[in-house]
Amino acid sequence: MPQVSPLEFIERRVCSMTVGGCSIFMGAYAERMYGRMAQEKTGVQPDENRLREMTARIAEAAKEFRADRENRDSVSISKEGRDWLCSDSVYENMKDVDLLFANMYTDNVRQQEKLQQTNPDDPFWGNTGNQWLVFSQKLYESGFYENMSDQEVQAMENILDRITGGMDGLSSVLYNTGLSFHAHGNAEENSAGEFDFFNETSETLSMDLESSVAALQYFSEKYIGDDKLKEEFRGLIDQYHSHNTEILKNYQSPSEKMQAFTAGVYAGKYQGSALLHRFGQAVAGRSEEERDAGKYLGSVTHTDDEKENFKKESALLFEQLKQGISDWNTVWERLEKTLVDYTSGNSQKESVRSEVINQAASGFDRMQNYWSMLLQNEKKEL
Repeated sequence: MPQVSPLEFIERRVCSMTVGGCSIFMGAYAERMYGRMAQEKTGVQPDENRLREMTARIAEAAKEFRADRENRDSVSISKEGRDWLCSDSVYENMKDVDLLFANMYTDNVRQQEKLQQTNPDDPFWGNTGNQWLVFSQKLYESGFYENMSDQEVQAMENILDRITGGMDGLSSVLYNTGLSFHAHGNAEENSAGEFDFFNETSETLSMDLESSVAALQYFSEKYIGDDKLKEEFRGLIDQYHSHNTEILKNYQSPSEKMQAFTAGVYAGKYQGSALLHRFGQAVAGRSEEERDAGKYLGSVTHTDDEKENFKKESALLFEQLKQGISDWNTVWERLEKTLVDYTSGNSQKESVRSEVINQAASGFDRMQNYWSMLLQNEKKEL
């Protein structure tokens, strides 16, 4: 799915587009930027201030691009280059790009309107793949952002964006939403929170849901002072939990399905499968130990009571993280053990436990990322 910042759409002048008279809220920061840009006159050649702004933005982008490199040459843009970048010819050449983005936006609006019909009373269906926007819109409409700087607004939305990242990643894939809006708009910043559709198991995502609920509660307690708004925000959190619990019901990731299939093959369910032969095993590209671990995990099942106990234990540990009852390292070690014990059926075999940890890696990166932001980056390293 294309992942773009709301500002990227604003700069292509499609922020206010509507389909069937209904526009999609793309964030408080986006609304603020659009409000300013809407006041600018169109069809006027950029003045020197605009040229300086363009140069500064390009220089900053180039600096970030080389942030991890030893060679940090200075960046300069000639006057001719600046004039060309801001010329009519460049804007003319962008028309096709504008049209592409406009079509992507309208297709996304139609898809979201269609999904909203799944349950008209559930606002998260209308923001499938961008559930953070539901929370941000509530805050925006309540005046929460009014006295904040641009940077503060973007920081608040960035946290919300990160918190719902796992559920948004899953929903984007399952329901084929066209776009994923990101508050920060920086692909590199989002690397730790990327959703790994193939490997992230239902168990990891179930833990992430409990994590994100606790994180949203912490956000409410830390940043929202108005009691009425706080109560309404908590109501949205309850809806968010119910919405995603339903989506995760009976969900299996591609890796889980593959493991279940492999277990079925070796249990005699699929006679004649290539996996039973040496050639098929080689094609699979995995060691015998890895195949055995996957085969074992594919045979593990959970009762409804076990599923509920896992959720409760996860929620309790995230509550400890919220309250500061246990230190950062201890909580994450316990969370990892809880997930591995549950997913592996309490297996003590190292290869099996390692396989669970490997599959959960991106999920734990994502959870630790947004919790470190909420807890002001204290004790980030395990």
